[in-house]
Amino acid sequence: MSSSSTPLLLLTQADLHGAPLFRAVSVDVAVRPGEGRLWVDLSRDTGYAPAWQQHLRHLAAVGRGRYALPWDETDLFVSVRGRRVLLDGRSASLPLFVAWVALLAGRELPAPFLATGVALDAGEALVSAPLEKLQGKLAVADGYVRQVHAAAGRVPVWVPAGSQWDAAPLASLDVRPVATLTEGAESVLGALPLRQAAAAAGAAIPGGVAA
Repeated sequence: MSSSSTPLLLLTQADLHGAPLFRAVSVDVAVRPGEGRLWVDLSRDTGYAPAWQQHLRHLAAVGRGRYALPWDETDLFVSVRGRRVLLDGRSASLPLFVAWVALLAGRELPAPFLATGVALDAGEALVSAPLEKLQGKLAVADGYVRQVHAAAGRVPVWVPAGSQWDAAPLASLDVRPVATLTEGAESVLGALPLRQAAAAAGAAIPGGVAA
């Protein structure tokens, strides 16, 4: 496994004097030969809540159970580009999972790659997002595309299935719902190498498609 990295844009929500603040946080995600460990960059007054770090380990466990990739021979590195940023929620479950799978599989992410979605630590299902939370994040993504990728046309953004959003003001986005982390990864990256147990489970499903 060789070292590789990718920039990633996380759509987040913070509270500012009791009001929601929607923003995009730029991070760098990297993989290097190692032992399946997680490393975070604590410079620039950046913080990573212990629950956030534990959740990232859960994302790795989901991927390890699904995909035949070098999970145990690779370390994950996360570094925030800005200053004084605290990562403490799970709304970046989907983009972080897809980015890590892409790096391990040697796949290119779309440019730009936009996604948001919470997966709980009990499994890989994405939690549907209510309108008031998802719409703010999509508005940030739409503004980012119009400002930075104006020539790209409508850019895909992956969100949890069952979520609510108003597509009318999102002129630059093509919203694509996915139900799970792995469905999201395969929607973005295409077919991926499955572990034998995952492949056998898919073959047992009528039609032979892995769930």
